[in-house]
Amino acid sequence: MISGKNTNHLGVEQMPGSTLRGLQVTNLERTLIDIVVRPAYAGGISKVIAAYRTAKDRASVDQLLSILDKLNYVYPYHQAIGFLMEKVGFPKKNLERLQSLGLQHDFYLVHGMHQPKYSREWRLFFPADIRA
Repeated sequence: MISGKNTNHLGVEQMPGSTLRGLQVTNLERTLIDIVVRPAYAGGISKVIAAYRTAKDRASVDQLLSILDKLNYVYPYHQAIGFLMEKVGFPKKNLERLQSLGLQHDFYLVHGMHQPKYSREWRLFFPADIRA
């Protein structure tokens, strides 16, 4: 259990089919945001990429953008989300929606990268050995 930003249970749902009463989990879209914000909590960037690949045909980009807007982060996490979505093959229309949020700042995918590569399209530094 991780305690984070006070969000009034934004994107938190009762776990469907759970035999444990009161077990609450973040929904898919909130989870996709949270693991970009703290990839280490998800097992590292390779696990985050795997999660995005698995979620590609199930995630609601409308819902993800709504949650991201309500979280009101200072950092441009939408750039990292869009980069990952592009890497795993989300539809171009979804990528364009994330780009339309703005690309004013250079950002980074993970902390502590050595000799990272740079995506001009997303203004994002990422590990050179990333696999999609």
